[in-house]
Order: sequence, then C-alpha cells, then structure tokens
Amino acid sequence: MTTDAPLNFEAMSQRMIKKHHVAIILLHWFNAITWLMELTTGAALIVSPNYRFMPVWFVEMITEVFGSRGNLLRFHIAAGLLWVTVFAVYGIFGWRTYLHREVLEREVALDRDDLQWLRIRVLSILGRSNEPLPPQGVYNAGQKMFALMVYAMLPIIMVTGLIMAFHWGSAAVVGWAVVVHFATVAVVVSGLMVHVYMGAVFPEEKPAFFSMLTGMVPELFAYKHHHKWWLEVKAMESTPAQPAAPTESTLSRWLHMKEYWPAYWAGLGLGLTLLATFLIIGQGLGASGGFTRYLAFTLSLIAPQYAATHPYWGNYVQPGQPVLMDFLVFELIGVVIGGFVSGWLAGRFKISTDHGPRITPRTRWALAFAGGAISGVGARMARGCTSGLALSGGAVLSAGAFAFMLAVFAAGFLGAYFLRKVWL
Repeated sequence: MTTDAPLNFEAMSQRMIKKHHVAIILLHWFNAITWLMELTTGAALIVSPNYRFMPVWFVEMITEVFGSRGNLLRFHIAAGLLWVTVFAVYGIFGWRTYLHREVLEREVALDRDDLQWLRIRVLSILGRSNEPLPPQGVYNAGQKMFALMVYAMLPIIMVTGLIMAFHWGSAAVVGWAVVVHFATVAVVVSGLMVHVYMGAVFPEEKPAFFSMLTGMVPELFAYKHHHKWWLEVKAMESTPAQPAAPTESTLSRWLHMKEYWPAYWAGLGLGLTLLATFLIIGQGLGASGGFTRYLAFTLSLIAPQYAATHPYWGNYVQPGQPVLMDFLVFELIGVVIGGFVSGWLAGRFKISTDHGPRITPRTRWALAFAGGAISGVGARMARGCTSGLALSGGAVLSAGAFAFMLAVFAAGFLGAYFLRKVWL
C-alpha cells in the first residue's frame, strides 16, 4: 500500500492505534511478576559460597521474610507451578483462535528485512554503518530474536523445574536438571536485562513500554518504528468492514461476554473451585481469616509488642511464623486479580457507586462501611464467614455451617424489611 496524501505528523503523534490484545498484556505482566518473585526467591535459595551470587544479607533478608528456608522453597515451587499451569491453559485454549497467528506469524517469524535490520543495527552500534534501518512489522527484529530465545528456553526451564521439585528420576538426573535449570534461567535473564533497558529506559522505545499498559501506541511511533505494520493498519482502515464469520471458541465467548454468568453455572464453578481447594490445598475457601491476617500483620508493624502479647492477635503473631504465610492471604489476592480481569475482559470495569434513588453516594458508602464492619465482627465471633464457615463448613456437613446460614438469611430478610426504601 502507498499513501499519496500528505501526512500530518502532528495529528499522527496524537492519534493512538491498538498494538496489543488484552490477553497479551495480562500474560506479559503475569510473566513479569512471576519471574520477579522466582528470581528473588531462587537467588535466596542458593547459599553455597561456591555458587551464591547474592550477598549474605540479601539471602538472610528474604529467608526472614518467609520465616524459614522450607517456606521459601515451598513458595518458589508453588509460584513455579502456577506459572506452568497458566502457560499451559493459555496455550491450549488460545492457540487455535489467537496465539498461532500472534506468535508464529508476527512475534518470531524472521524475514529478509529482519535479517538486514539485525546486521545494520549491530554495525551501527559498533559505529561502522549509517545505513537506514529496513521497515519492520509489529515487532522489530530485536524483539523477535528475544522472543525466539525465550520460547526456546521456557520448555527447558519448566521441565527441569518439575524434575527438581518432584525429584523425577535418579539423583544424577536431578543434579543435571539443577545445572541446566540455572543455565537456561541465566540465558533468559541476560536477554531480559537488554529487553527491560530497551523498553523502559531507552527513550526511543518508551511508547512500546507504555503499550504494555494501555495496548496502544501513537500512530507516529508506528509509522517510524514499525512501518510495515503501520501500512497494514492503514490498509485495514481503508477497506470496508465485512461481517466476519464467527470463529471464537465457546471459552473465548464466555470470557468476553458482557452479561453475568447464569447463577447455576456460577454455582457449579464455585463448587468445583471449593472441591479443588480441598484436594490441592487440604482446606476450603475463606475470606475473613485472610483479612484478619492482613490486620494482624499491620499491627505487628505498628505495635509489635502489643500484637505479640494480645490474647487474640498473639495467636497470629508468633516468632518464626510469618503472619502472611497462609493460603487465605494469597486467595484474596487472587480474588481481586480475578475480579479485575473478569470485569476488564467483559468491558464492565469502571469506578462507580451503586445506590438507590433516595440516597446519596456518601450515604451508600456509610451504610456499606457500617454493614461491612458488623459483618466482619460477626464473622470472627462465628469463627467463619459465608465462605469459610457456610461453604467450606457446609461441604463437610458441619452443624455450625447450617446454623450460621439460617442466621444469615433470617438477618438478611429482617434487615431488608427496614432498609428496603434505600434501594427502591
């Protein structure tokens, strides 16, 4: 495609065009956060003076955060397993409808222009060439080389990590897995340092970094740095839109549906989630216990002596036992992230205050705070909330769970009678 009309560079610098799908952004930051946690804990696990590359104070500090080296190792393995699982699910369900084109055709496919770009770029860094760089697609050749290296190393890191975690094979196999695991991680980290510098520090590539937050880049940036992709975008804009055949998978439609799931399907999903926590973690779901630990941790920072000697908070603040090292703490973080992702994918994410026509947002906030405080105190007095006591307790036929739910429904109906005008 050629553009005969004169270009308005000022307007192009203001106009934003979409570069990344939301799925790519989410995977990118999940990968970044997981790698940060794994590198931090993995470095702290290496204590031998012959192999340790971090200072002693760093190893001791990270170990102290987790309470013991055993907890540190368990967290490292758990985060690694979560990372492997997410990538497996993402690859299985997204390959046919999205990843095949995004990865094979755009992210790692090198053409003649890419090879020329690499040659000229290296020579220009060495001061031996002033040739203009060839036009690039949605990813430049440097980004493609980094992606190729990462995709080649990831399966090795995953397999060797599983061998180390579950001791698959003989001692020799596990020993070699350790060597290969750390070698491949070192290769990825070396490329990652260049990748982070180019994306977050190098001035010319700053828009590429922010595109991993918003999914958008200025059109002028695309014109200058990804000219072939810019031509594709302009060609699509000039072509009349044609109704596309429905190719989305059922899972993809569910993830992006704007309507809420039917209550029966949501209940089935919640039940299966509860079953999974019993099988994998050895306990059910909960919420109030996690918030209690957040508060206990805050008290231990503000008034450690008071928290340690208090008859209630002292049960959570114990020497050598990190307050936040509990399943419910991480479950609540997952609930927040899951709710954010769900609302984002469905297009429902917004900041608002829902209230009836007869009250103001301030009154709604006051009622919500009061109701939350009363519910929180009641949950601790009952030694569980609707998740920990009602759902998890009811799943094991606890008598307290059924008594609790009867009380919840009775109080709910009674409160609705007096507060119905707030919403009607």
